[in-house]
Amino acid sequence: MTRRTPGRLHRAIYQLRTEGGSRGREAWAIGLGLFIGCSPLIGLHLGMCFVAGWLFGLNRVKLYLAANLANPLILPALFFAEVQTGSWLRRGHGYPLTSDTFSSLNPWDFGVDLLLGSLIVGGALGAIAGALTYVSLGRRFGDPQFTRLVKDASDRYVASGITAWEFARGKLKNDPIYRWVVSTGLLPARGHVVDVGCGQGLMLALIDAARTAARVPAGSDGAWPDGWAAPPRDVTLTGIELRPRIARMAREALGDAATIVAGDARALAVGTADIVLLFDVLHLMRAADQETLLASLATSLAPGGRLLVREADASAGWRFHAVRFGNRLTAWTQRRWRPTFHFRTADEWVRVLTAAGLRARVTPMGTGTPFGNVLLVAEREERG
Repeated sequence: MTRRTPGRLHRAIYQLRTEGGSRGREAWAIGLGLFIGCSPLIGLHLGMCFVAGWLFGLNRVKLYLAANLANPLILPALFFAEVQTGSWLRRGHGYPLTSDTFSSLNPWDFGVDLLLGSLIVGGALGAIAGALTYVSLGRRFGDPQFTRLVKDASDRYVASGITAWEFARGKLKNDPIYRWVVSTGLLPARGHVVDVGCGQGLMLALIDAARTAARVPAGSDGAWPDGWAAPPRDVTLTGIELRPRIARMAREALGDAATIVAGDARALAVGTADIVLLFDVLHLMRAADQETLLASLATSLAPGGRLLVREADASAGWRFHAVRFGNRLTAWTQRRWRPTFHFRTADEWVRVLTAAGLRARVTPMGTGTPFGNVLLVAEREERG
């Protein structure tokens, strides 16, 4: 099937959300937005943000969100600081805090002081916010090749809704497993990749984006990075997802790039695969079902094939408890009030994979999260 195309509303929201997307422009949007928010012209903030975004090519949504950082809770203190600053600049002193000051206050002088002070205070706060934003975005914009892959993969979900698209962007960008898998040589140059429990197909979408980048001539914009391992140039993709609605979303996003099967992997014939991905799936099953599924997947691997498993490590202390709490929170949002999980330590996962006939080891999977997860690479022996 072909990919689903986004409607006008989704395209419009996408445009507003992504315009002015460079590091410098995002910093300017936050800084200028906060500067506008400090203005006493409260009823005009939305229009000012729209005009400023249009004039300077900045993200209008982020401009307005930054403007609203100056919310009613802090406006009294903010306006007080602005009035006092304006008075000090014009007269060399602030307003005395006496009853006589308020009884003799000249509205014109007060308004001029407030407006002048807002330029100074707002400018200072905007500059600080812009600088902090620029620094905080350094990591994301310091990895432009992967950022480009994330954009290619996540943009496929715009037609499924802005929520699905935002989830795809956030997950691909912030979960280190995705970059690690595509950039370190864990994927084959050719063969059959099966993602068990693929969800909405994020890993498959990223692999397809990697296939596209691999076809771009070296040195061109969007080409495969020189420092990465060889890309997956010629792989076929299959995803298996238990939830029919999520499987349908994956089909709509991936189109002909992958085959998505709605069903339970414990009851399906996976076929021969060179790589099987199993991310954050096993702990949702009972212990016996985990072992049965792993034994079945092991037999589906071609000689020399790999099973990549990402799971929580029950020996990881507070970092494991962060994983467990996150899983319970997700279950509660899905109205599963008493979910059943079965977690194992990293050593126990290795033993289960070894019992399934695979050589297993724990490997790195990138850094950047507080969660106690591990990546296990389990390989089937090549025939002699």
